Amino acid sequence: MESVFFLGASTPRGFVSHYDTLFDEVRHLTILKGGSGCGKSTFLRAIGRAAQQRGLDVSYILCSSDPDSLDGVLLPQLSAAYVDGTAPHVLEPRLCGGGMNYLNFGEFYDSDGMMEQEEEILRVQRENAAQYPHVTACLAAAGELLGGVRRIVDTPAYREETAAIAECIALSSLRRVSNPQETFRRRFLSAVTPQGLYFCQKTPAALCGRVYVLRDDYGLAPLLLEVLQTRAQELGHDCVACYSPLLPDGRPTHLLIPSADVAVVSESAALLYDAPCFCRIDLNSSLPPKTRESLAFYTQTVASLLDQAVAYLRAAKQHHDRLEALCRPFVDFAAADRLTKKTIRLLFGEK
Repeated sequence: MESVFFLGASTPRGFVSHYDTLFDEVRHLTILKGGSGCGKSTFLRAIGRAAQQRGLDVSYILCSSDPDSLDGVLLPQLSAAYVDGTAPHVLEPRLCGGGMNYLNFGEFYDSDGMMEQEEEILRVQRENAAQYPHVTACLAAAGELLGGVRRIVDTPAYREETAAIAECIALSSLRRVSNPQETFRRRFLSAVTPQGLYFCQKTPAALCGRVYVLRDDYGLAPLLLEVLQTRAQELGHDCVACYSPLLPDGRPTHLLIPSADVAVVSESAALLYDAPCFCRIDLNSSLPPKTRESLAFYTQTVASLLDQAVAYLRAAKQHHDRLEALCRPFVDFAAADRLTKKTIRLLFGEK
């Protein structure tokens, strides 16, 4: 079984990382270090592919700055993870040795050769980094507008209605677990990326047989999901709370409950869920037409701000691609490939 998530995302308060939650999720954590173009993503993809070939479940962690690249791979059945621990999602072992350690991909650089390109590399790095304050500014403005929407819809009447829907889902789908798993994981199922708003749509159905979809353009879903999450945890279920990049704290925007075989995801006009589902619930209809009309300005302006954030991320991606092109000629990929094969042999106990 294959699932895909983000563990970090650009948000209104800058880059938010949930990478440190892995310390509580796996016993064996290997942190990759190294700069641009040195083969970390290729290594991670090879580990995941090797695990799938051996019949194991794999959870791939995408890079929000480039969803075609990987920042991590999790192997639940081995309680193991390999993740990129370089900026912006800096991660350090709590204790080197035992179940945690580094892999240094920086050793594959020809450092002397790179000295000739050092000035250009640093210039491109600065141009790349210069885009992200603009991204954060756009998302912060969008977040402020959504805060206004939340204040309008977060009323006793709407809380009561969304809580009732949550209880209906709980009654039909959740049963008390005889051996409670009591695990809780934080993820992003969507992110603002150079490709636009990216939604890991295949993941809910991959982990859960029954998928409920909430149509929500006005921020009602988190109210419902908070109630459902509390109920699921009271019954001893394993919960994966997935947050919106615009609402990285507080209430989840999607909730996966693998131990109940149930997922509840929200969609909007900007982020549609196109995969098969068990049931669709229109939360928008709980708002009077006049309220929806009054919120049109907010939703349209948020969409424009997101478009602008994506434009800055695309510019950053162009600089990053240039950075990788500058660095790749100085990487010993044959040595990186040998490390990959050695790691796979050790991971699976093969000669």
